[in-house]
Amino acid sequence: MAKSLLKKVKKGAKKSLKKTVVFEEKVEKVASSATSSARSHIESLAHSRRDAAIVWGMIKNGSHSDAEIKEICKSKGFDTLLSEINP
Repeated sequence: MAKSLLKKVKKGAKKSLKKTVVFEEKVEKVASSATSSARSHIESLAHSRRDAAIVWGMIKNGSHSDAEIKEICKSKGFDTLLSEINP
């Protein structure tokens, strides 16, 4: 009787460890798929401002970082938009 209870406890402990590992992996995936703040700001302004619409047309299909988006704004001369996305 005691041996069967010990086996059940061990199995339960293994299952709980597996669930914990799976949970941690899911958290990491969510954190890595977060969008950049510059990208979301430009997307929100794209329908109302021409400078944001131009930049949005350039970055909407790619995966540009904040630094690359800022460089695009700088090269196009969109200083107002650049000042809005800089922290």
